[in-house]
Amino acid sequence: MSISLFAPLLYLLLGLGLGRAPFDIKSRASALLTKFVIPLVIIYNIAAHRPGVFAVMAGTMAMMAALLLLSRLSTRDPVRNLCFSYLNIGWLGMPVASTLFGDGAATVFIAAYVGSSLLGNSVGVGLMAGGGSLKARAWETLKAPPVWALLAGVALMPFGPQLQAYARPGYEVLKFLMSLLGMSILGIWLSATRLGVADFGRALRLSALRAAAICVLLALFVAICRQLDIRLVLDNQPALYLMCLLPPAANIIVLETHYMKSGRSAGPIACGTCISIVAIGVYATATLLLR
Repeated sequence: MSISLFAPLLYLLLGLGLGRAPFDIKSRASALLTKFVIPLVIIYNIAAHRPGVFAVMAGTMAMMAALLLLSRLSTRDPVRNLCFSYLNIGWLGMPVASTLFGDGAATVFIAAYVGSSLLGNSVGVGLMAGGGSLKARAWETLKAPPVWALLAGVALMPFGPQLQAYARPGYEVLKFLMSLLGMSILGIWLSATRLGVADFGRALRLSALRAAAICVLLALFVAICRQLDIRLVLDNQPALYLMCLLPPAANIIVLETHYMKSGRSAGPIACGTCISIVAIGVYATATLLLR
């Protein structure tokens, strides 16, 4: 238990150290993670899918849509809207869930990541591009690696048993790289961000409100899955509720920089990530001790 609990933290500390190095590896590591490692992990899990994967994808998209609508009741600021509704399921959620809760949790979070990426990229472009054309938004969404990985995974479904038989060792290596790269990149990114007490105060209030909203939405989703007997969800509830503690997605700053030529989301993302790491550590320790 102790090794699995502290592995993501060790990778994060490695990233914090690399952030002070004279060379920059963040961009290359990010490209390797988002364009190679995560898509291959998605392809494997979709092709060799367990029943319930597509239900998790749909449920995640519905939850994000509900969070977005809730946020827009108080503000029409696209940055604040996305910081409330678009979660860091990929770089933070997947590595932690996979390390702490095993393959079932990894499958849940991979499905959730695909759903969040589909909605987050399309809605993010729509909000930040100032209402660009539907064709432009659709093209931006289709260019996202998770979309291509989803399509490839669906195409490879007939070969799922063969993949499970022969590609499992490679998949285990990819899972390790996903955890190592994801947490290290977050550490590098955090090492370059300056934060103040007021920033943490605002982020803490936002995190608490978002956690409460997600908890309610997840309880509703679990209740629906119980009626439909979707075992993938019912067997991985402790990992699923980890989503309540996730921070805003790091991809928001990428979208904001490209479409709005600003970087206001950097502070909320960084503060939210720090708060999330502490909260996840407490939650994971309590959950594993109570097993």
